[in-house]
Amino acid sequence: MIESILEEEKNSAGDKYETSRETITQDLNTIEKQIKQSKLDLEELYRLQTIKDTPASVQEGALVRLGADWFLMAVSIGQVKIEDTKVFLMSKDSPLGELLIGKKKKDQVSFRGKIQLIEELI
Repeated sequence: MIESILEEEKNSAGDKYETSRETITQDLNTIEKQIKQSKLDLEELYRLQTIKDTPASVQEGALVRLGADWFLMAVSIGQVKIEDTKVFLMSKDSPLGELLIGKKKKDQVSFRGKIQLIEELI
């Protein structure tokens, strides 16, 4: 009886060890994917930085103001703060990005039931 209890403890400890190893492996894989995506995002930002001309319409690299909000058509990173201004970095493939691509200054878009005017395009 004691031998079977000890054997169960060994199996249980082994199972916990294997489960922990698998969890760590999955976490490492997730982190590696995040690092790879971050490198791709950084490369894209460097590429967009080379665009110097003000675009005639919204495209990658364009800085767009809708109302009081600024959006940079780049990569989906989220919100960053530059001095006292919030800028949302978003992909052209995001729902709002898809609506904005090809639009010009003073054009309107309807997003989430709200009409937005493109007030600035840089």
